[in-house]
Amino acid sequence: MLDLLERVHRKLSLLPKRSEPWPEALGRALEAVKRAVEEEAPGLLQGVELPPEEVLLGDAERLRRGQGPEGEGYAFWLHQALRLVPWQEAGEEGRCPACGGFPDVGFLDEEGRRFYVCAFCDETWRAPRVACPYCGEGRADRVVFYAEDPFRIYVCRTCGERFVVQDLRLKPALDLPALRARAAWYAVAEEEDVEV
Repeated sequence: MLDLLERVHRKLSLLPKRSEPWPEALGRALEAVKRAVEEEAPGLLQGVELPPEEVLLGDAERLRRGQGPEGEGYAFWLHQALRLVPWQEAGEEGRCPACGGFPDVGFLDEEGRRFYVCAFCDETWRAPRVACPYCGEGRADRVVFYAEDPFRIYVCRTCGERFVVQDLRLKPALDLPALRARAAWYAVAEEEDVEV
């Protein structure tokens, strides 16, 4: 399954950004994502339906702020489509300085400094060494990690979320499709399957 997710993320990383106005850009991005996913993993979005436009646009706004809609398939589809659509709200602490999106993955640079990668525009910015990007927890005993070299999987014991980073000291080239596939894998993993 992890290999399939990585192939899907590699395919999605090749899709061009949309230039149409909102919400037409979102509609076209949703179509492009569905085609790309179906080419690589037929049936992955089978049975996933889009809600009426008003609900869809509300879910898109909430997802941009880190609040995922119900349904893993729908949330994945919408998230990938939003990566292709321009976003113009930045400046909130802990969010992308370019577009205001939340981080979905991160990396440790050659000196061990931690960086976030925006889930929507791929902008990177410096992050606290130990902190949960979702709830802000910063106590080392509450944000723990385990290593699957070259990846680190951080688990927040306060909110229960997981966050995956690549250690560039172990694998110097940042591989966003592989990193995002691993993050998607851990997002659906059962808590008892993860030993910390």
